[in-house]
Amino acid sequence: MARREGQSTRPIYRVHRWFARRLSTQFRAILAAVSLGPDVDEDTFWERYNGVIPLEDALVLDPFVGGGTTLVEASRCGARVIGYDIDPVATSITRYELAARTRHTAIRNAIRAVEPLADEMRPYHQTTLKERGVEVLHHFWVEVATCPQCKDQFELHPHYQLAWDKSKKVQWAFCKHTHEIQELPLNRVELRARDGRRTRIQEGTLRRGTVVCPHCGHTRRLGENNSTYPPIWRLFAQEVLLPDSSKRSGYHRVFKSVTDADRSRYAEASHALREIEQAHGVVRPTRPIPKAPRFDRRPLLHGIARYDQLFNDRQLLHLTILGHTILAESRPQVKEALALAFSEHLTTCCMYTGYAFGYRRTSPLFSLHGFRHVVRPVELNPWLDGIGRGTFLNALRKQQRGARYAQVPTDIEHTAPIGPSDGAVATSPGPVLAGRTEAAICTGSSAELVGIPDGSVDLVLTDPPYLDNVPYSELSDFYLAWRQQLGVVEAPYDQEQAAPLDATLATVERSEPAVAAYAQELTTIFRSCHRVLRDDGLMVFTYHHKDPLAWAAVGEALVRSGFYVTRVLPMRGEGQGGLHTKAGTIKWDAVVVCRPTAIPAETVAIGVTRRDIQYATSAVRHFETVLHDSLFRDPDKLNYARALTVSRASAKPGLIPLREALNSLAQASSAI
Repeated sequence: MARREGQSTRPIYRVHRWFARRLSTQFRAILAAVSLGPDVDEDTFWERYNGVIPLEDALVLDPFVGGGTTLVEASRCGARVIGYDIDPVATSITRYELAARTRHTAIRNAIRAVEPLADEMRPYHQTTLKERGVEVLHHFWVEVATCPQCKDQFELHPHYQLAWDKSKKVQWAFCKHTHEIQELPLNRVELRARDGRRTRIQEGTLRRGTVVCPHCGHTRRLGENNSTYPPIWRLFAQEVLLPDSSKRSGYHRVFKSVTDADRSRYAEASHALREIEQAHGVVRPTRPIPKAPRFDRRPLLHGIARYDQLFNDRQLLHLTILGHTILAESRPQVKEALALAFSEHLTTCCMYTGYAFGYRRTSPLFSLHGFRHVVRPVELNPWLDGIGRGTFLNALRKQQRGARYAQVPTDIEHTAPIGPSDGAVATSPGPVLAGRTEAAICTGSSAELVGIPDGSVDLVLTDPPYLDNVPYSELSDFYLAWRQQLGVVEAPYDQEQAAPLDATLATVERSEPAVAAYAQELTTIFRSCHRVLRDDGLMVFTYHHKDPLAWAAVGEALVRSGFYVTRVLPMRGEGQGGLHTKAGTIKWDAVVVCRPTAIPAETVAIGVTRRDIQYATSAVRHFETVLHDSLFRDPDKLNYARALTVSRASAKPGLIPLREALNSLAQASSAI
């Protein structure tokens, strides 16, 4: 079930992208298990999982909300939920997920409000093919570079293919001199243009991150000495829609080279943008991209200093017209729906949008968790409806599907709708604790959990940040900058304040001070969870990491905050594969089940016994035997062994230091 969901998530979680979102399958399984007594068989568990999970009136807390999966699933079980996250984009997404069941009318009104804008933008996405006016689906651009040695300009092509179709064994390639496009057999390695010039299809000017000047042969790394000015892009090809009644979509797709008329049409869009901005004001975000602290130097490395420089003028015209419509919208729920669709739409309407050549569709920004620099971006016609991955109307359609799912979830036999019946999601815990609503999502640190009384929470269910994984606020700031311009961000982020890059728990390095700070902050938050948790309550979290330093920090935080681990269970946390999968990728999370106990003295060292290490390795072997699953691989075994070792950690004298014990597991991993 987890592997399946990893390839196709539930509709409610597709409304807006979030990074490393956890699987709902995981957390529903945890909630089902939490609701059962100790002596049950497997059939009883599945009965509960597929039926009613009775958590009515239980109070569930997540101190690290992220994409909201934990609390959405708890809400489906009837629980009251409170969540915290320092990132304002994360909290706005989760609030919408919890309110989605009541948003049907608002989404319909949002679609009606913007449908007339399609006619305003349509002329800028028209072209002519064989003297016939047709609509453009994709505009293809390429970055233009200047050789620092010979000063010649040239286009940065990784290859000279536009697309391919393995089933039909064809490819569409173009001449590197004239951009003439030809349909060729997939195994053809060379194109011969009508003027006789030849192009080696796979021999582009960008080879594995190295730029090769075609005139003098000079080489340099992409981005080297190029951080002063934003890239220059040149329009060179288009994919157009020809009406075809024999196709299910009603269209046949054809590639064509651009003409002077196409370039003139783009120049008209640039002129219209300047006129609208002069007459009605600027919507685009002009504040600088934060430079520090930063995990990834992109896009600054490529000369992009502001987020609006990630868009061409035609995209900015579309977003400006749409932005002014959202700013003028007076109905709060309609404005919320439009702004969320706008935000989600940005990743397929920018010059960091790529093209999936084999699928012939856009590859959105953040498909990989970073600002992947795209030398051959694709510009989508943003007002197509039903066709075109990532159009604005399709972003609103995703909200419709999410709202339907929230009202009547369809993935299991019996379940309740998601979120409060009136769609009210508070921004502080008070209304939930007073019984005025069933959900609160708070923007801010969970270090203090201000407003939540001692001993009031039944379950803490969470997925903590993973030490040095990508600090997501660095990426979400891209969305935040635009949302600030639309006036849909809460204080203190309603002005031009950047996302909290310096407050994220995840660190950008693995130095001793950084790891110590991570452990200390995690301890502080876990102690707050300990304070608010009932004496008979549980804290359950999922975690995995390939570095023993991360697990050592988690172990220290657990012991120092007064939790003892009663159970560690392995659970599949990823799909079959994907863009982030590598040979050493961990696919199985450790589900760590904890209960509160007395907080030990700070001065006592934390460690384990040799028997604890032996227990961990034998438990891994046992699980491997029970599972009979080749997908439980060496990285998963080592991760589980570390989790089991951490579960035995305590603050007593004379123990093997925890970090030393975890390192010894790495050295003996082949024996596990």
